[in-house]
Amino acid sequence: MNEIKIASRYAKALFDLTLEVSDLELVKKDMTLLQEICQSNKDFVFMLRSPVIRADKKALVIKEIFSKHLQEITLNFLLIITRNRREKLIPEISTQFIELYKLYKNIISVEITTATQIDKDLRLKILTLLEKRANAQIDLTEKVDEDIIGGFVLSYEDKQYDASILRQIKNLRREFDKNLYVKGF
Repeated sequence: MNEIKIASRYAKALFDLTLEVSDLELVKKDMTLLQEICQSNKDFVFMLRSPVIRADKKALVIKEIFSKHLQEITLNFLLIITRNRREKLIPEISTQFIELYKLYKNIISVEITTATQIDKDLRLKILTLLEKRANAQIDLTEKVDEDIIGGFVLSYEDKQYDASILRQIKNLRREFDKNLYVKGF
């Protein structure tokens, strides 16, 4: 079975359990912390995915690292996953949980790429416009890429709006490459 499907099922199970018996915001905070650790500490992910290290040792490491930082429900969930030998999916499970949380809370992740840093006023205008259009709360991520020269590239869900100078130059180049001259006139 596909690892993403398995991870999403485990994330859904934790999400549903959290809705029933615990505070969703606290568990979301735990999963965000877990996701950040998995992204920043490759050794931790390597340990989780190592077939040489036994599951009980991995559970001990998880308990030692996270017992003071995670909610009891989250820690127990991680230990159950480890007991079921699915600990290598912890990074994907945390990502899927956060996606479920965003879907539940009607939050859309949007990434905007610009050539320079956006000031606060422009950021507020963009957020207001996007929230009004999408009728949802916006989680805006800013990226700076000097290669786009100017303008912006807006990405959300499976859509992308490219209003960059680089895109306009490429479009012009494509237009000039077309030979409109027809011999014989």
